[in-house]
Amino acid sequence: MPYRDYKVNKVNVKVKYKFEERELKFLSSQMKQYIIKRLQNNVKALHELGKKGKKVGKIKYIKSLHSIFLMQYGNTYTLDIKKRTLHIQGLGDFKVIGLEQIPNACDITTANLIERNGDYFLHVTVYVPKEEVHNRKAIGIYLGVKDQIAFSNGIKVNYNVEISKRVKKLYKVFSRSQYNKETKERSKRGQKVLAKIKKEFAHENNQKKDINNKIAHYVAANYVFVAYQNDPINEWQRLFGRRIYQTSIGGFRDTLKRKVSTPLEVGRFTKTTGICMYCGYSLHLNLSERVFKCPSCGRVQDRDVSAAYATKYEGLSLRNVGETLADDDASTSSMLEYLKSIPHVKASIAGEARSPEQTDVAQEAPSVKVG
Repeated sequence: MPYRDYKVNKVNVKVKYKFEERELKFLSSQMKQYIIKRLQNNVKALHELGKKGKKVGKIKYIKSLHSIFLMQYGNTYTLDIKKRTLHIQGLGDFKVIGLEQIPNACDITTANLIERNGDYFLHVTVYVPKEEVHNRKAIGIYLGVKDQIAFSNGIKVNYNVEISKRVKKLYKVFSRSQYNKETKERSKRGQKVLAKIKKEFAHENNQKKDINNKIAHYVAANYVFVAYQNDPINEWQRLFGRRIYQTSIGGFRDTLKRKVSTPLEVGRFTKTTGICMYCGYSLHLNLSERVFKCPSCGRVQDRDVSAAYATKYEGLSLRNVGETLADDDASTSSMLEYLKSIPHVKASIAGEARSPEQTDVAQEAPSVKVG
């Protein structure tokens, strides 16, 4: 087990092939305690993976620690929202921005101080009163490659964050930098360029996370039951590469699992594509067929929207959920407007494809229009 003494003031640091004894000046006892605890948990996790037959390799030294856990609010750290300052035990006071993101009526607990490419962030965990949801709305979600998200109410979402031209130029400069095969280190110029590349990628990843969080937040706030399929997105990454990386739809699904009050996960091998949302007729579709006409009832449907509706039906039947409120045109219209307001996102109503519930609502209230 790793060293357990969290009151130690000196540690051995590996510098190339030698060890140097250095003094710990700023870390408090609680910070040291959590670092040791995290190290112990990592060793236990590697041990369990080794038991299962997976290759874990040898434990090696890391060059730097990029995050410090702050265990106790009011002791390890404190926030002054009015003065916009952060006090960390042993480190002092710091000016911060973004404290307006913390809700007023909440309980602040732990935090994580993170360093990313020279910038410092504080991830704060807060507890807020749970909002009571008075409706029982349900929605189905289908994830794809051409159109990233399709909803069972007929809305399709397409978005991607492309790699910037600046990153491509930096990669060319990085490839020309010198590399020492003996020490396995880049030149100082190469290290500086690499830091800039990491910063650009971090910015792009933040944009993708922001899109996923905003879409998932809207779905979680307006729908109680959210059905989605457990698709093998990691395998999609191998086949489609950049198209999956630029969207991070796997991150969107993970965000849904955390935020939605009642997630309904449909099995990976459950058939959802090529099922008519009106009569339930099932047929085989090729990947190139984006719109199909049902041979049974003759309805023209969008491939992804009908799959989202089938996912919703399957998810509700698995959990034995009773009657749920159907979407009306007004709620679909407001959702469409919200999605269009998100940067990098293109949202639209899919041609002829609409859920059967919406078709009935449209017949009863023909004066309401969408889009």
